Amino acid sequence: MARSLCSRTTERKVAFSSGSELIIQRYLIREILHSFFAVFSILLVIAAAVVFVRMLAEMSSSVFSIVFILQLLTLNIMGKLSMLLPAALYVAILLALSRLYSDSEMVAMWAGGIGPRRINLSVFRFLLVFAAITCVVSLYLSPEAWATRDVIWARAKAEAEISGVLPGRFMEFRNGELVAYTESLSPDRREMKNVFAKLIIDGDQNLLVAKSARFSGNEKNTGRYIILEDGYRYSGSPGSVDYTVYRFAKHGFRIDQEHSESVISKANAMRTLDLLKTPHLAYSAELQWRISQPISLLLLGMLAVPLARTLPRQGKYTKLAMGIAIYFLYGNAVGVMQTFVERGQINTTIGIWPVHVAMALIVASLLYVQSSGRAPTLKKRSPKAHQT
Repeated sequence: MARSLCSRTTERKVAFSSGSELIIQRYLIREILHSFFAVFSILLVIAAAVVFVRMLAEMSSSVFSIVFILQLLTLNIMGKLSMLLPAALYVAILLALSRLYSDSEMVAMWAGGIGPRRINLSVFRFLLVFAAITCVVSLYLSPEAWATRDVIWARAKAEAEISGVLPGRFMEFRNGELVAYTESLSPDRREMKNVFAKLIIDGDQNLLVAKSARFSGNEKNTGRYIILEDGYRYSGSPGSVDYTVYRFAKHGFRIDQEHSESVISKANAMRTLDLLKTPHLAYSAELQWRISQPISLLLLGMLAVPLARTLPRQGKYTKLAMGIAIYFLYGNAVGVMQTFVERGQINTTIGIWPVHVAMALIVASLLYVQSSGRAPTLKKRSPKAHQT
């Protein structure tokens, strides 16, 4: 009878311990999520403001619709999500745990049997979920966003150049390689009258004069062209009297630099599988950077756990400045190593991984010291304060 009563009591204690641990884990994750949404919202607003200012600088010479600007802004933000998620979660964990230490709630957890190892394990499991999300964003979503952004931006620039043709004004195409001037436009604005153009081909300057001109083609097929009719072409080098004069009935040349889809050749807009198949230093550096984003999230998240430990009533923002400084040092180190890989100064096999290995050793050391150290204690009152 005594043994059965003792076993029932033990089972109740175990059930109570596991139940209380689950409640504390949920409370801990809820506090981190609250901080995460707040920090992520702030970073999102800051990123949107920076991107918007850059977009205004690029769009200063053309007029675009509000819908297009919002679409471009959304794609830019989606491209930066892989950087925003680790930063936001790192600061969120730092703030949430610092508050628990500052309000002595961590003391109550340790006193109730929820030690640092269980807290570290709970945070690590939580980070694994966000690491999986960041992996999908970094390897798939962000490159697709950059590729879509580059394509629609190239198309919009080409359309803005053509729709912005005005009589009596000089127009630039292909980043200044082509300058054109028209005296007047037809009523339907599809044909230009008395056209003058200057075109640079392989360093030679070409001057063209035509009675009329019109635009032809589109970016989805063969590109955009301007067709000059009934005119002359003067070819030669500036400062030389050796010029060649051509008489033409029709003469066409391309006004967009290349097919819009070829813009996706940029490393940050290429698909991850294409980066794996292409042996290029810039592509290898980009691939390693994408893989490093979920790794950085795990390392920074676990670094925030021991870094957030503060004395009771010391303030929950005490370690924030130090945490931000460490984040920038870590991020700059990864960026420098990525640049070295792009330039071929470091073997792609070594790549940016030494930075992550060094950070992993630092995080492991801090977690070991925290787990083997003393539990936090409440701040003791001085004897004079107690007497008063």
